Amino acid sequence: MVTWKHMDFYLNSGTMKINSQTKISSLIKYNPEAIDAIASVNSHFNKLKNPILRRVLASRVTIKDAAAIGKCSVSDIMNVLVPIGFEPEAESGDLPGTETRGGETSTSWEVQPDRIKILDVRPVLETGADPFNLIMQELKDLPEGYALEIINSFEPTPLIRILGMRGYKSYSRQEQGAVHTRFMNVSANPAMISDELPVVPGDELEIRKREFEGRVREIDVRSLEMPLPMMTILEALEMLPEAHALYVYHKQVPRFLLPELEERNFRVLISELAEGDVRLLITR
Repeated sequence: MVTWKHMDFYLNSGTMKINSQTKISSLIKYNPEAIDAIASVNSHFNKLKNPILRRVLASRVTIKDAAAIGKCSVSDIMNVLVPIGFEPEAESGDLPGTETRGGETSTSWEVQPDRIKILDVRPVLETGADPFNLIMQELKDLPEGYALEIINSFEPTPLIRILGMRGYKSYSRQEQGAVHTRFMNVSANPAMISDELPVVPGDELEIRKREFEGRVREIDVRSLEMPLPMMTILEALEMLPEAHALYVYHKQVPRFLLPELEERNFRVLISELAEGDVRLLITR
């Protein structure tokens, strides 16, 4: 809660200038009260209070990205930040071809417009489906020397990590309220990554689940819109006690989640029981 005492402190100690491209991590570093302030905008931001989700998202997400994810306006977020020491500044606009990840810029691998294939995955996400396989097929069919530009409402960080390991360079830019992320294979010898998933029959998954009898937490993310399933699973894993397992009811194989689990040294088994009925058992 922001008090007059807090107001006096920030008014006397100066303010931080911010714009739509300011990273959420920068806000939190300057003033940790930004977490509660942003969470007060609407329920979409409550998960920002979780440490692991902040590590996943805050350093990569701008105020503009957050507004798209939270289905609100940039002004909604700015308005709650002003009372705790932040000052909006005039926007200079995004430069075409400028990388917005990590504060770096790159225009070294621009390609001709007629060699860029556009794929807008927002309609797919709106149906609750996962566009991963569609993206992989588009990349497979992409002629040499061409780039694939994906349009989304937020930066596809897990996809950037996956394709980066396969020799793809990427950059993202903001344009008309959407995030455009361009991918191009610039490596002559990309790393070989197996597409094999840890899929097991349903009865085998149940046997493995019984090994954790009394130590299993179950969550159901089938009704959540992307990217909330991944965020919810990561939050649950953050709270999972040692030697316990997380059993997840999902409607699809969460391909974007798998690199995040591997990075955190979690093991996962997957069973596809039927269309729209996928089970995961996640353990350390």
